[in-house]
Amino acid sequence: MPTVSDHLLRLRTDVEGQRVPTARYTSRDFAELERERLWSRVWQWACLEDEVLAVGAYYEHQVGDQSYLIVRGSDGTLGAFHNVCMHRGNKLRSGHGTAKELTCFYHRWSWDIDGVLHDVPDRHTFPTFDDACFGLQRVRVDTWEGLVFINPDPDAPALSEYLAPLTERLAPYHFGRHVCTRGATMPIAANWKTIVDGFLDVYHLQGVHPQLLKFLDDVNTTYEVLGPHSAMYMPMAQASPRLGDTSEQVIIDELAKPAAGFHGKVLRKSPHFVEDEHGARLTDGVTVRQALLEVGRQEQLDHGFDFAGLTDEQMVDDHHYFFFPNTVCNVYAGHFIAARIRPHATDHERCFFDMFIFNWLTDDERATRPPRSLVIAEEGDSVGRVPDQDFTALPKVQLGMHSAGLSHLFLNSQEIRVQHFHEVVDHYVYGGAAT
Repeated sequence: MPTVSDHLLRLRTDVEGQRVPTARYTSRDFAELERERLWSRVWQWACLEDEVLAVGAYYEHQVGDQSYLIVRGSDGTLGAFHNVCMHRGNKLRSGHGTAKELTCFYHRWSWDIDGVLHDVPDRHTFPTFDDACFGLQRVRVDTWEGLVFINPDPDAPALSEYLAPLTERLAPYHFGRHVCTRGATMPIAANWKTIVDGFLDVYHLQGVHPQLLKFLDDVNTTYEVLGPHSAMYMPMAQASPRLGDTSEQVIIDELAKPAAGFHGKVLRKSPHFVEDEHGARLTDGVTVRQALLEVGRQEQLDHGFDFAGLTDEQMVDDHHYFFFPNTVCNVYAGHFIAARIRPHATDHERCFFDMFIFNWLTDDERATRPPRSLVIAEEGDSVGRVPDQDFTALPKVQLGMHSAGLSHLFLNSQEIRVQHFHEVVDHYVYGGAAT
């Protein structure tokens, strides 16, 4: 591997001082190192398994300037290929769909869905060549709980080994039984790491999401490193100590608002929840945490959802997991939100944010649910109150990285996941012991 220049070596994270150079977010050369040394070597979530179920189904995964095709092969197994014609470099497919063969629309070279060269127009005009040398170039592909991952590196550890610290923690949630019901893609004017950073701590809630402090305890959130990945565990239905002595009624009032999201919907299912001309309240002296737990356990009984392996804290709280390098998940009992951050193909100070909503559905709900909603948003469109607040703040952070008055970010103990994330980036970019 070529030696890294002294200039780029100075962009390594200063672990002892918990300092992260701002140029990591603005340097095109550093972005190129990431492309060569990180994205080409790491397992990354590419699509949902149900998007490539039928033989011949394909899905394009674009990350930076690299495009990959995940394809359900003729024998029913998944394959993944560099999405490029082996003749003159044209991209073979965009988006997703189903095909009997993969034909280049430029010169009509064609491959079967297993990546084997099938047809070359006017073959007699070419020098003699071995068809096997012109098959589509494979990358590794594997699945976990309905999610499809790819890795361009043939020598990387198996996906099961790579994800092992997370899969053990997430097993009781039964990810694979959930159904993706909604998705959205948003372009953002920020480096991909700026966005990842923004989802790895709750220190920013007091500034960016102050409304969440009424029912989310940022101060008593705990953090954990899990191999290259990480987690944080956020107590829900209890107010932040930053607000002082906060009553249960304040929590109820905030969760009763339409924008409160998943926990608000769960609270409204409680037999103790009442809303009338006098406002929202809980009867019988029940606390919000008790109401949320009761509803979850009752749904387990009523619908056969297997929450038996979840603690009371997992039933109520927001457990947030980070899959290195670019996927974050807010995980609850019967519901999770997964988001993926992808570098832009040509502008290292832009990226794409893909957000997906998953729910555990009953058999009846599965049979009658409408088609999945997929939105391709424009910059500035709304995708929900909380992400809207992030997407307003983070491009300003990106601009601030260019300031001549700031050379390094300075992290505290609440930002341990941000620090760890950059340490793992350094492992790939600069080499050294695995984190």
